[in-house]
Amino acid sequence: MNDNRHLDPENFAEAVSLDVPFEHPIMGDPKLSVFISPGRRQIGLRVPRASREGKIETGLPHLWCRSVLLAGKQYVEVVIDAPKMFAEGYMVLCLIADRIQISGHSVSSAITDTVRSIGKLLGGRSVLTPERELGLFGELVTLRALIGRISPVEAMDGWLGPTAEEHDFSLRELDLEAKSTLSETRAHWIPNITQLVPTMGKPLWMISHQFTIAGANQGKSLTDLITETRATLNGALLTKFNCRLMSAGWSEVSEKEGQRRFRSRTPPLLYAVDDTFPRLTPATLASAGVNTSSITEVRYRIDLSAVPHSGHAPPFLKSALDSGGII
Repeated sequence: MNDNRHLDPENFAEAVSLDVPFEHPIMGDPKLSVFISPGRRQIGLRVPRASREGKIETGLPHLWCRSVLLAGKQYVEVVIDAPKMFAEGYMVLCLIADRIQISGHSVSSAITDTVRSIGKLLGGRSVLTPERELGLFGELVTLRALIGRISPVEAMDGWLGPTAEEHDFSLRELDLEAKSTLSETRAHWIPNITQLVPTMGKPLWMISHQFTIAGANQGKSLTDLITETRATLNGALLTKFNCRLMSAGWSEVSEKEGQRRFRSRTPPLLYAVDDTFPRLTPATLASAGVNTSSITEVRYRIDLSAVPHSGHAPPFLKSALDSGGII
């Protein structure tokens, strides 16, 4: 790659190998630069921050954004922190820079379009698995209900599921795990022994969605929920929502594939995940004398049909689900 704006891949690799801080200006408007930070094991693209740019979410674990102040000026840095992928990451940064300088995109739009294009190229015909489709459906039902009860900003900031956080939502004084099932009983799969461990200092709640397959003119599809949720968002919140969807595995291919339609079998129920809640955790296994050092994976199923749900749920959460948690 050499259009007199970007370094050749060989020259970039040589700059990385020097193991010293490095910055290369990219000719064009606005003024951009690519930097190498060996101490932080990062490379990145530095962009003057526009006043209209809010917090930018990429939805990806190793490509993210931060705001910095340098010589009295505000910048956005698009950072890649996977050293083994610096060569590929540099190409991504160049594509983002071209969209900003040549196509006139904002930083958030340039990132979203670049990630979406690469995903379409590499994704092939991959679609969501039935299990992930149902899980994402339950998360979006919960998100939509929260948007209707608290501010869209607070609801979107709290939705963490697709970003590989331990819990699906972090809201005010609590964390929330959203679980969905098509079973006639309230049975849910738990993917590991840490998912139902509360974050330090925050109580953990679980919402149990019980859905059933709906007919052609009943219930909603995942596309229906996505369309409805997008209509409640704009600007940086809409960009964040789209990035989270991509992180969850949603794509244009998914949207075009035939989708199941779901409707609520029962109203959603809330459970406080406390010492009385049925779960496996590192602490419970250790107290039972189980040596987990050689156990590499645990997946188990719980049936909450006979477990009393909590009647003292936080009012904002109960109100949101009462008004918008049923499909």
